Amino acid sequence: MSMSVIRSVVTALGAACVIALATAPAVLAAPKKTHLLAMGGCPPWKVIEGDPEATRQMKESCQNDVNAIVAGFKKALALDDANIMTRVDEQATAQGVRKAFVELDEREKSGDRVIIYMNFHGGNIDANYNGYDIEDEVLAMYTAEEPKDFRHATINGDWLTMKAVRDLTNEIEAEEIVLIFEVCEVAAGYKNFRYNFSRRTQRDWKGREAVIFTSRGDQAATFNEDGTLALFTELFSKGLETAKGGNLRDIFEQAAIDTHRSRRATCMKEENLENLFDNRWVYLDACTQLPSAFDPYGLLDDIHVGGDTIASRWHELKDRKPPQKTPARDEDPFAWAKDYMGEQTSGAVNAAPPMQMPAMQPAGPYYPY
Repeated sequence: MSMSVIRSVVTALGAACVIALATAPAVLAAPKKTHLLAMGGCPPWKVIEGDPEATRQMKESCQNDVNAIVAGFKKALALDDANIMTRVDEQATAQGVRKAFVELDEREKSGDRVIIYMNFHGGNIDANYNGYDIEDEVLAMYTAEEPKDFRHATINGDWLTMKAVRDLTNEIEAEEIVLIFEVCEVAAGYKNFRYNFSRRTQRDWKGREAVIFTSRGDQAATFNEDGTLALFTELFSKGLETAKGGNLRDIFEQAAIDTHRSRRATCMKEENLENLFDNRWVYLDACTQLPSAFDPYGLLDDIHVGGDTIASRWHELKDRKPPQKTPARDEDPFAWAKDYMGEQTSGAVNAAPPMQMPAMQPAGPYYPY
């Protein structure tokens, strides 16, 4: 059996998981600045039993990943070195990460673009957030020693829940924010961004945010076969460096499907069938990785190679206010609900006949809670 193949799988499981317009669109002025904050933590207590070489490669992978993502974005978006921040290992403790967010907030302005890349071990576990016991995706910030109690690590602040990371992000007032999480089971944190209304409704933020999850809520974020780089990071970074045109959505989608196909191909090799394909638990966790993106306002589609933001409907609509409708005196405000439930509407003049209950529909798209 190929040691490089086995090492990539062991690393993924034992290390990466602690737990259309007819005319050409007009180009808008690029944001004032594009800032990149790239962070990763590979702690010394994470080892591959019986394979010191694999352990060494794993320990160095966070620096490799940060270097790769910085090189990729510098090439694709023509970043200025002065607007790039990195934090790796000892610099990427919870305290170091919080300070980096504060420094980033001080640097960026309301019209800027911000890209944040985070590469840590993690998983969906019991945790504590602002005194409340919850289950959430947790990012294992760098620590010199392995916490004896993972939940307590979120209480004392050594590790950060996804809710805590979201709160830090909410302080960023940039026009465009792209988050990339290279973490196991990380799409378990999707709900923290899907239902994050505080920034837009309470603070009247007019920007856009896109979040890239390199694994679904029940999948490992795997390494390449030689264990030197996270697989998606390697493919996405190469896409950024070699792109001759297109946008971040194009580059992401190609890297995402290539990540999935690469993992499937590795697991289907003859020498791996017994240990991987025939082991359902291992296969579902390590062999099906498929990155996803939460991008409700089409930000990734509008950030083009070279750094320009291309005009889209978003820029026409973002400052519009929804029409305000005052119900008629005799209108039942709950008429829609009663109609849906098949009840006769009361109070409304010329009420529509009751609606039939909808027939059972096939399951919708997969939402990675």
